[in-house]
This record gives sequence, C-alpha cells and structure tokens, in this order.
Amino acid sequence: MATYGRIYKNEAEKIRRLEIFRDNVEFIESFNAAGTRSYKLGINQFADTTNKEFRSLSNGYKRLLGMRRTWRETPFIYENVTVVLSEMDWRKKGAVTPIRDSCCWAFSAVAATESIIQLTTGKLISLSEQELVDCDTKGKEQGCMGGLMEDAFEFIIHNKGLTTESNYTYTGTDGACNAANEASRATKNHLVTTTCQQFREPLTH
Repeated sequence: MATYGRIYKNEAEKIRRLEIFRDNVEFIESFNAAGTRSYKLGINQFADTTNKEFRSLSNGYKRLLGMRRTWRETPFIYENVTVVLSEMDWRKKGAVTPIRDSCCWAFSAVAATESIIQLTTGKLISLSEQELVDCDTKGKEQGCMGGLMEDAFEFIIHNKGLTTESNYTYTGTDGACNAANEASRATKNHLVTTTCQQFREPLTH
C-alpha cells in the first residue's frame, strides 16, 4: 500500500482489496512459474483491483464518431510567435502535476486545466477528477465507464471551476455527487479548438 500510495475509505474496503491483491499475486506467481510466455508479470499499482475494475478504469475514452457536439467552442488563433521550438517540457517549468491515471477523460481534462491555471496564475493546484466522475453526469459522461474531455471542460466552465484533489479525493469508483466537497478552487471560462500546428505554438511560448 505504501509503495503505490493506496488509501482505502474504511477497514472493510482495505480487507477486500487485500483479498483481491492476494488472488492477483497468486495468479502472477503461477503465470511466471509456468514459463509458457516470452514475458513475465509483476505487481504494480493495479494489483488490488479486479479485471473488471481495471477494464472500466482503462477503457474510458469515447470516440466522437456519431456523437453530436454539444459544447461551445472558439477557433484558436495564435499570432504572437515567430519561432516554434521543436520541444518544450513544461514539467521543468512547474506547470504539470505528478502523473495520475484511471478515468482517462476526467484525468486528461483536469491535467489540462491544472496547467492552464499554473500558466496564468503561477500556482500549480492539484484538482479533483473525482468531482467530474461523480458530478458530471449530464453530458456523455458515465463515470468510470467513459466520457469526453470536451464535456468535462463544459462542466468545469458551467460549474465555475473544480475543487481540489485534497478536498474531493479520487476513489476510482462511481459515487454520488458530494455537493459539500464542491467548493471551487480554480476556474476556466472558455474552450478553444486548434490544429496540430496551432497547438504547438502556445505550448512552446
């Protein structure tokens, strides 16, 4: 638990996760001992989840094919640039929070919002993905079953921001929206669309 920073909401959840972990370790050891494949399995941060849970956490992106766009968008034009760098690592600039993963549509939208806030205010704030998972249910979102980043941005705009990760901690499961934890801490007010080249220009300046 300490190695991967696993925190459980109560003792019953901790016991359940330990049982799942033991089952997965037994499978890993049996698989590796068989030696029938060219690779070996190992323990990672997902060792306390079932296969069903892992699939729900990992297969959340929804393609736009056949889906009507419901969000507002503004074409992006960046005119204040003369030279576009071939690369830029914003981690070195302190504009990116530590890597997190699971409900991809929520994590990608939150990560982008965190960086926008840092670049405009100088403050890097870790925001809550769980608020999106629990509370953003009016668009194409289905909690950990999947969603769209664009609808997540619309939720953030309509909700006038997101609360912090420490205030509304990620659990990796769908839950009821906790209004008491929704006190907004960071905001964004519009959504823009770009081409690949347009996207490169502001990222490197």
